[in-house]
Amino acid sequence: MIAAGLPLTGPQLGMWAAQQIDPDSPSLWTAEAVELNGPLDEAALEAAIREALTACDALHMRYRAHDGEVAQCLREPRSVVIGREDFIGCDAPWDSAWRWMREDLLRPADLARRPLFATALVRLGAQRHLWYLRAHHIALDGFAYLLLIHRVAELYSAAVGGRAAAPARDWSLAPVVAEEARYRASDGFARSREFWLQRCADAAEPVTLGPKCAPDDSTRSSHLSLPAGEHLRWHNAARALGVDWSAWLIAAVFAWMRGRSGADEISLGLLVMNRLGSAALSVPCMGMNVVPLRLRLQAQWSFAELARAVAAELRELRPHQRYNYEWLRQDLGLGDSYAQLYGPVLNLMPFDRGFVFDGLSSRAHPVSVGSVEDLDLTVSPLADSVRFDIEANPQAYDAATLQAHHRALLALMDAALADPSQRLDALAGAPAREAA
Repeated sequence: MIAAGLPLTGPQLGMWAAQQIDPDSPSLWTAEAVELNGPLDEAALEAAIREALTACDALHMRYRAHDGEVAQCLREPRSVVIGREDFIGCDAPWDSAWRWMREDLLRPADLARRPLFATALVRLGAQRHLWYLRAHHIALDGFAYLLLIHRVAELYSAAVGGRAAAPARDWSLAPVVAEEARYRASDGFARSREFWLQRCADAAEPVTLGPKCAPDDSTRSSHLSLPAGEHLRWHNAARALGVDWSAWLIAAVFAWMRGRSGADEISLGLLVMNRLGSAALSVPCMGMNVVPLRLRLQAQWSFAELARAVAAELRELRPHQRYNYEWLRQDLGLGDSYAQLYGPVLNLMPFDRGFVFDGLSSRAHPVSVGSVEDLDLTVSPLADSVRFDIEANPQAYDAATLQAHHRALLALMDAALADPSQRLDALAGAPAREAA
């Protein structure tokens, strides 16, 4: 049975539009795997997974278009099937499990008829498991995964500890949709639309470090784990310049793009949560937005001046970052194409990714971030390290080129930490000096 439908939110509309360009493409699947080490109570974990995923409206929607309008409808009864995979007898269980997950991500998507998610418990050893969750990006963003993992950990810990779990959250999508409808009827919506139309009226073709290609069904990855102290170094360096760490890091990416491309006008896509103070703060759903952050860099600028210019630009954009990128694409007539207003996408994840499964050590591993047009950079400070990953469109970047770009960015950041008064031209030479 399908209940009455709801309109799509802006973030959902963006994912819907991207899927319609290639309706069967698996490129918009996302996935995380939670590694669990220790004496696992499998029955308690399965019960926790089933309860948490059943409660999440966004995972049980179906999407249909009619007369130019798209609606999402809840599929009832809700079904959560937990798969089982066992690689304990393999020579390399971790590698075997990883290959299985990557193959699972190649399943065709069908937003109208098929489930928007799949989940499985994967055995790697007698006391080593993975909980795998795959979901379409129209249903979940990175923060939504965290909400679900926290709830599963909470339910599991309560069960093995013999205590009652905290009451279930209200994870219905209706309040999120209603809140957005109020925003779209507000004066703030109209002001933000005008702001972005003016900002993007003269936007040039965005600079990339590789050829512009349609997204592939898979991605190419370069993963790095930096010492936890790196995040503190960035904080201290940013504070010395009178900016926050995100502005400092974004400035490093701008300088890196200029150094690698030779271009002065750079546009980045900046992912923003848009959840604080909203109905979506505690609801697992797709709530993320991307805003184009464009600067014309000056050769005579020092890194310190660039960081302050980024901070000033962020202040200008902040009141308007709720205006969804897909609305802007439609405003500009780009809705039926892969054309973008930015090159690389930067995802700074300041929220706490820690969670506790009682009696177990645990760690989340990103498996897929979804579709990648060009480059997606993810920086996530963890308790014991800093995750610093680059996902690339494999049609545009081979493995050696991607790793060279990654090394160059880290070398430039080290140079900026050592002397933020350096001019951008001098910073651009940092990767070459590092290689030498």
